[in-house]
Amino acid sequence: MAITPRVLFYKNTLRLSTTPTSFFTPTIRTIRSTQPLLVASRLSLLRTYTSHNMSSTPITYEKEQLYGYPQERFVVEQPTAPGAYLGPIDASKPGADKIPLLFQPLKIKDLTLANRVIVAPMCMYSSKDGFMSNFHLAHLGSYAIHGAGLVLAEATAVEPRGRISPQDVGIWSDDHIHKLQEVAEFIQSQGSKIGIQLAHAGRKASMRPPYSAPEESDYWRDDVVAPSGGEALKWDETFVAPRELSVEEIHQVVKAFGAGAARAAKAGLDTVEIHGAHGYLIHNFLSPVTNKRTDNYGGSLENRARILLEVIKEVRENFPKEKPIFLRVSASDLVEDVIDEPSWDIEQTVQIAKWAKDAGVDVFHVSSGGNVAKQQIKAFPGYQVPFAERVKKEVPDLLVAAVGIITGGKQAEEVLNQEKADLIAVARGFLRDPHFVLNAAKELNVKAKFSQQYERGRR
Repeated sequence: MAITPRVLFYKNTLRLSTTPTSFFTPTIRTIRSTQPLLVASRLSLLRTYTSHNMSSTPITYEKEQLYGYPQERFVVEQPTAPGAYLGPIDASKPGADKIPLLFQPLKIKDLTLANRVIVAPMCMYSSKDGFMSNFHLAHLGSYAIHGAGLVLAEATAVEPRGRISPQDVGIWSDDHIHKLQEVAEFIQSQGSKIGIQLAHAGRKASMRPPYSAPEESDYWRDDVVAPSGGEALKWDETFVAPRELSVEEIHQVVKAFGAGAARAAKAGLDTVEIHGAHGYLIHNFLSPVTNKRTDNYGGSLENRARILLEVIKEVRENFPKEKPIFLRVSASDLVEDVIDEPSWDIEQTVQIAKWAKDAGVDVFHVSSGGNVAKQQIKAFPGYQVPFAERVKKEVPDLLVAAVGIITGGKQAEEVLNQEKADLIAVARGFLRDPHFVLNAAKELNVKAKFSQQYERGRR
């Protein structure tokens, strides 16, 4: 039987400039073949890609011809999302008639989650020039198959120099949309939802990824930026000394966040999360430890939070109004006992939560630390939940996500029942156990929906 494949003819090169361009849509032709077809399915990027700053020098990407069959995008329909509540496992147990909060759907604007479990963003350092790959499809897709309500992809840089390492995912180019859209479509086809974390690494940029060694030319050590610069403001001696951003550059970064949000919308994502935590650029501005500016972006809390509020405004204007926006923050620098100067703390976090809500943030995702090498992290199960609880108490109308060594269903349910948070985010717990949601369901006597293809695994 003859098979009709699609041949996608791409332009030989695409040029990226600082002005936004529309996403390139290839023309589609068909050929007929009764012989096996050699499939060229990878993107070939020119080695001349060395411009990591925001200059007007265009970057050239080379794309190979892509051959594909429509059948390769076939998916089995999931009438009920994996991870959704179906009923109790044992109806005779006390309280079996009550649906645990963890498995109650949550509607946030037009986004409805099948349960309250979020896969928190985790850097994988597995990208080339910012492009997602088949690794990301398998990695993120597995969490959707196994029942996560929402999958938040890793920190995704809004400009090349905003990556933590040369192998971080990016969204500074329209060319990044293609693979991101493929990942999103798969996750959504499984009944889950997807967002990305819009990020800029600030003074923690241009570092070596943990499990590979890129060429020296892949780094941008002379263009690591922060609110304030100099040797004294390096994270530690293994990091690069940052240079201070000009006001004009700050405005460019804010616009880059908005452009990233627009690309996320084109890719069909359900939400975006602004990364304001863990010692990256926005956190650098928020904390007086790393922000020594004397202009409108430094000094008072209002000034230090200015870039954050500008980013929220820009993202909100470039992302569909019916879709929610998340904001992740560190509630504390965790250095109160080790440095004798003002630092970032929970009191300031509560205030920016109020401002963020008014600016258009729908979910406040509370972590801690990451901004100062001398931080003192006293980690134990649920160690960051008190920060989320404080924000929830002070800003009750703002949805709050708790994170931090939440290891199972009973612990997560307790956080929700005690109104310490509205959502539960889990990171390394999913790395250890991609079936986290289904195992949490067992803990709570919940019969959760399995993926159609995995239903036999219940028996």
